[in-house]
Amino acid sequence: MNKVSKTKQKKSPFISPENIYADTHVGLVRDHNEDSFVYYTNLPSSQCLAALADGIGGHESGDIASNLCLQMLASTFRKLKKCHKWKSGDWGGALKDRIIKANDVIFGLNEKYEIQHPMGTTIVAGVFLEDSVVIAHAGDSRCYRVRKGELKRLTEDHSFVAELVKKNIINEEEAQFHPFAHIISRSVGPLDNMEPELSTFDKKPGDRYMFCSDGLTNHVDDGKIKKMLSEAETPAAAVKKLLHTALQGGGEDNVTVLCVFA
Repeated sequence: MNKVSKTKQKKSPFISPENIYADTHVGLVRDHNEDSFVYYTNLPSSQCLAALADGIGGHESGDIASNLCLQMLASTFRKLKKCHKWKSGDWGGALKDRIIKANDVIFGLNEKYEIQHPMGTTIVAGVFLEDSVVIAHAGDSRCYRVRKGELKRLTEDHSFVAELVKKNIINEEEAQFHPFAHIISRSVGPLDNMEPELSTFDKKPGDRYMFCSDGLTNHVDDGKIKKMLSEAETPAAAVKKLLHTALQGGGEDNVTVLCVFA
C-alpha cells in the first residue's frame, strides 16, 4: 500500500468574514448610543478594514460625528480596494488623510452651526494586510492584540490622565478613577489641524485583535480581556462575552467591541 504524505496547510493571510465580528450596546445608564463601528473585508485580496468611533460633544451630536467619520473612512477603503500592491506606508497615508478630512468636515459643521459644545469623536482604525496591520487612532478608544497567550495594547490613550500616567504623577489604577478621566486630549472634530497617531505592526497567523471604546475598558481589566480573547472559539463569541462582562460591571457608558482573528 502506498503511503499518502500529508502536507501542513499554510494558514491564509486573508481576513474572511467569519473571522471578524462587532457589536455595540447603549449600556445601562445612557439613553442613546454615540458609538459606531464598521468593518469591510475585501476578498480575494488580503485587505480588511476595521474601525470604531466613540462620539463626544453632548446629547444627540456625538453619534453624528462618529457615524460621519466612519462613513468617510469606509467610502475611501471601498474606492481603494483594488490597490493590491500598496504597502503599509501607503495605507497609513490613506488612513491619515481621510481622518484629517473627517476632522475638517466635522470642525466645519461645528463652526457653521456655532455648536456650543462642539461635537467630535474618538477613532481607532486598522487596515489588515497580508503580513502587517496599520493602525490610526485619536482619543481613548483602543486596540489590543493577543499573540501566543500574551496581551499587548497597541494604542496609547490621548487623554489628560494618560499624560499624568506617562509622567509618573499617577498610576494606572488611579487613572481609572480620576475625576478628569473623561477628558480627551485628541479627537476628530472639535479642533482644527488634528492628526491621528499612526502605527504599523507585524501580523502573524493566530493573532487576535480587539478594538473597543472606553465603555469596555472602564469595567473590564486587561487580565479579563486577555482571558476572554484567548479562550473564545470565534470573534463573535469573544465580542458577546466582553460586552456581557462590561454590562455586568456597571454599563455606565456605551460599549462597543470589534474582534478580528487572523
